[in-house]
Amino acid sequence: MPLSPVVDLKVLIEPDLPPVVPDAVSFETGATRGQAADPSLFVYEHHGQDFSASDPGALTSLFEDLVLGRALPLTFATPALQDVDTLVAVALFLQRELAVHPDMPSFVYTVDFVHRRGFPALAHIEQDLARFLCFLRNYFPEKGLSKREFGERLQTACSWVRDYVVDRRFPHLGVAPAPIRVLQQGTNGFAVAEAQGALIDGWVQLYQQGFLRGLVVSSPVGGGRRRMLGARKSHYVDLDLNVASRLLNEMERAMGELPDWESDGLWLKGPEDGSLLLVSHVLDVLIRV
Repeated sequence: MPLSPVVDLKVLIEPDLPPVVPDAVSFETGATRGQAADPSLFVYEHHGQDFSASDPGALTSLFEDLVLGRALPLTFATPALQDVDTLVAVALFLQRELAVHPDMPSFVYTVDFVHRRGFPALAHIEQDLARFLCFLRNYFPEKGLSKREFGERLQTACSWVRDYVVDRRFPHLGVAPAPIRVLQQGTNGFAVAEAQGALIDGWVQLYQQGFLRGLVVSSPVGGGRRRMLGARKSHYVDLDLNVASRLLNEMERAMGELPDWESDGLWLKGPEDGSLLLVSHVLDVLIRV
């Protein structure tokens, strides 16, 4: 019986890659929908104006092609580890035995779900796994790593992915977020809560409890200021945070403060150093919009 040939797989992470990298798997390189659909190309993409969060993720598409037997190039190319889905794609590309593990389809979907839908998706998966995905996200700082250090971390992170899929084993994830304190509840999934740690973690906990919209605040951080983060879970949930942002900035100006409230439609971020606005005043705005 002939021995299987040794396959030399490579990972190329460079910021200035073209949308289609020759002789490589092009993963989230900025390709168009047409390029991703071209069977002669090895393009896996779901970002950009041609795509939406409802499109299948690049990780899911790569996984399905692998298990269905598509012959892929020996190089994986991506401009950056943009999110945990890219890391899992690298781990899958380099460790092909993961493709046939029976738990891999559910893991791939979970990672893709979290990548496409963001923090609200973390509320709907097992808590330790959610913490693990956040841990992986934070394992690669945007700056400060040498090429050697980055390579070592990539190898370590890929081994952690394998440990989880095969043995359900996690690295040390640190201390779990402190429980939030729900201050008020309203109609249609509205809540106001106080968080001791990161406000975004507070929102994951609110979503776990079934709330859909509202405000998470910190304890006073000095001078009566509080950090605040408003949110709605999706575009299906009514709460006009863009209007709220404008109204709150008018209130900040009237107090002689900087108008630093910002919204992207789903999140409403208060001033980084906290706001002097009373929680009740912010709540009055939110229930009107």
